[in-house]
Amino acid sequence: MNYLTRSELLDLHAFAVERYGGLLGIKSQDRLQTVLNAPRQEMFGAELYPDLCAKAAVLVYLLVKSHPFMGANDATALLALLRFLDLNGARLKPEIGHAELAWVFRALNHSDLDREGLERWLRDSIA
Repeated sequence: MNYLTRSELLDLHAFAVERYGGLLGIKSQDRLQTVLNAPRQEMFGAELYPDLCAKAAVLVYLLVKSHPFMGANDATALLALLRFLDLNGARLKPEIGHAELAWVFRALNHSDLDREGLERWLRDSIA
């Protein structure tokens, strides 16, 4: 499994701010570290998030909900999702459009979609 590095995530954040607007910068180093470490977590020698969809879901969910950056957290989360999938040889199905992605991120922000729901959506949405 390939994971995003801190440097890659910061580059994605800088691109998101430049492209879509928002404030550049880290709001919380601790939250950023939590986001980066979450997909690798283990308990009693077993991975808490054992596959690509579970790891991608926790990465995106924490980026959206914990707001580690000053701004552009959602845009950074979307870019991180796409990059994480690409690093691991996966991608969203071609029929997943902008409207559906907007719905997913709006649902995450309004707590209408939790991490498990995001994981289910990813399982259905990855080619």
